[in-house]
Amino acid sequence: MQEYVPTSVAQHGSALARTTPDVEQVRDGVWAIPLPLPHPGGVESTLCYSIADADGGVHLIDPGWDTPDNLVRLEAALAVAGFGLGDVRSVTASHFHPDHLGLAARLRATHDIPVAMHRAEHEALSRPLYPDAEATIERWGVPEDRLDEVHSVALPRSQPSGLAADVVLDDGDLLPIAGRVVRVVATPGHTAGSICLHDETDGLFFSGDHVLPIINPGIGLGGFLPGDDPLGAALDSYDRMLAYDDAEVCPGHGYRFRGLAVRAGQIADRHRRRTAEIAAIAKAEPDATVWQIAEQVTWTDGWENLAPFMRLSALSQTEMHLEHLRRGTLDG
Repeated sequence: MQEYVPTSVAQHGSALARTTPDVEQVRDGVWAIPLPLPHPGGVESTLCYSIADADGGVHLIDPGWDTPDNLVRLEAALAVAGFGLGDVRSVTASHFHPDHLGLAARLRATHDIPVAMHRAEHEALSRPLYPDAEATIERWGVPEDRLDEVHSVALPRSQPSGLAADVVLDDGDLLPIAGRVVRVVATPGHTAGSICLHDETDGLFFSGDHVLPIINPGIGLGGFLPGDDPLGAALDSYDRMLAYDDAEVCPGHGYRFRGLAVRAGQIADRHRRRTAEIAAIAKAEPDATVWQIAEQVTWTDGWENLAPFMRLSALSQTEMHLEHLRRGTLDG
């Protein structure tokens, strides 16, 4: 098992020299393109990856948030690699969150580029993230003086996005990139249909939001159905990473690194610690609401410092951990 080691331009030398402040060559024909998110705080950009094929085309992974500025940045970055938007043959999204899938709809509409994602993500796009937001907020026990805050982020997610996939992917499928073997690795957890992509040709592993170098990704953030166990699915997906430990990881945010299995284990252990913490709070206060438990959990930025969307995610994940604990009790 490899040690977790961040990689950098300096470590790779001139072969991976940075060509512009916004584009980095990862391998021959593979480029990393940071595309900023429109809101301040937290993650600043999504790393979109372009992969050239043997037929003169190029393929995109996670084209970032849909803003006019990002479209300009993407076009300029492709030009550095010797391509235009008209050369893009496919877009693959690691999952359906707008910081990864966003620009795909615009690229499809303007250049007829097919969009691919996992079957579970495709199906989830026809459902709202919070099917009954009002009932969910009531179930969580959100205090009256915080209702407006939670409503402001939950209600916009109570309707389906209207997007869909042109190409539906399953575990083990190959992307249609001539001259390369890029295989789909299903990693449910962050969302129900999250995938990673293993470039067997160049030893790269595009990890989306499944495994990130610094950030500990949230889990259960869309696509799961009632009765599913997102946490259990995520832990199984982290275990799968050992098989790809030799690859260099190209994440959706942050920087490239090696030591995939170690980093995946760190994230899994963090989720297990959170489950134990939530279990202790729930045992001490058996009548506590999801909100009352969540506000006692040790969140990275502190409960009161969480932005509204992150607090929504914290509430959702607290409930998910509680359900995982109940499932374990029933199974036991």
